[in-house]
Amino acid sequence: MNLTVPFNWQDDLLPALPLSSVGEFYGQLDRDTVGGGRASCTVPAVRKDKARSLIRDIRSRGISFNYLLNATCMGGRELSVSGQSNLRSLLNWLSSCGVDCVTVAIPYLLEFIKFNYPEFKVYVSTQAGVKDSSEAARWAELGADGITLSVTDINRDFRKLAGIRKRVKCELRLIANLDCLYGCPFFRYHSVLNSHASQQWHKSRGFLIDYCFLRCSLRRFRSPEEFIRSGWIRPEDTGVYEDIGINSLKLVNRTMPTRRIQRIVKAYAVRRYDGNLLDLFPDPSDTLTNNNRGLVRGISFFLRPASVNILKLYKFRDIISRRGIFIENRSLDGFIDNFLKSDCGATDCSACGHCRDTAARVVVMDDVLSEQTIKRYETLLDSLLDGAVF
Repeated sequence: MNLTVPFNWQDDLLPALPLSSVGEFYGQLDRDTVGGGRASCTVPAVRKDKARSLIRDIRSRGISFNYLLNATCMGGRELSVSGQSNLRSLLNWLSSCGVDCVTVAIPYLLEFIKFNYPEFKVYVSTQAGVKDSSEAARWAELGADGITLSVTDINRDFRKLAGIRKRVKCELRLIANLDCLYGCPFFRYHSVLNSHASQQWHKSRGFLIDYCFLRCSLRRFRSPEEFIRSGWIRPEDTGVYEDIGINSLKLVNRTMPTRRIQRIVKAYAVRRYDGNLLDLFPDPSDTLTNNNRGLVRGISFFLRPASVNILKLYKFRDIISRRGIFIENRSLDGFIDNFLKSDCGATDCSACGHCRDTAARVVVMDDVLSEQTIKRYETLLDSLLDGAVF
């Protein structure tokens, strides 16, 4: 099973990775006319000429490059004269770079690209939320070459996964190392916020106060079993998904520095990791160290006197961290067996208790540090609700 790997636009990434295990890199400019799944203020910046050179280097090595066009909302611009012009301009540039795949979350974009740019393979983003065989079949009918299935719903629902595999012939992918809440109620809202915060024409200008991330993080600190309920896939369990017909695992995300991407890819390449499971997830603090944006560009994101009181927000700059949490990965050997025997999607979590009991056994937290973090999350979220931070 090949890996789909995030590209951070850094020169040192390709030499650092076991490329024989990489089937595809994916990436996106920090902002464009379509937008994607990460706010511009969180991702590395890159000039278009630099991006073109790096994409051509990847393609020269026989590895695919998948450009993300996976915004879930374009405000209807895709169905306007100016929107069409901008969209064609971007796709023409991608073609000139040698990009061979794109990923979308809007059905119209899939059809538009297939009709006008048949040289591209088109994949469906996890942001489209495909979670059953009927949805997958409808996307396949529109011409999808592959689907990255919903990361919040079915990674451990093996009956559904098998049903989807039986129903569609296109490639199926799963995201392996994201700790989104199982059944996350914020996911669609979050995807729309990120879409707009990565569109070059949007009034947000790339800035986002990530309420959804803050709320989900607070939930995990309050209820550590949420770390276990998330649909991550351990490197050791890759073969289980391979056996049911999943074609590739997608690793996230593009905010990470090379050293973290290297560690994650190597773990999944050898299908083993000895250490903290959380080492294999993106660390939120990576956005502070790997945005490659320069001082002027960085300041420009946060000078928002009409939007937010930046001095009040700045006090919480170090809140995005998982300090003091440890989950020994190898202590989870055999954890997946319960899901292979049961119907997770049809089971009430409170009645099952498998994830809760496992969390009690394997999740180690610094109680003092966790309580301090919880209070800071609560204070910041309250300031978003009562308006104090604005």
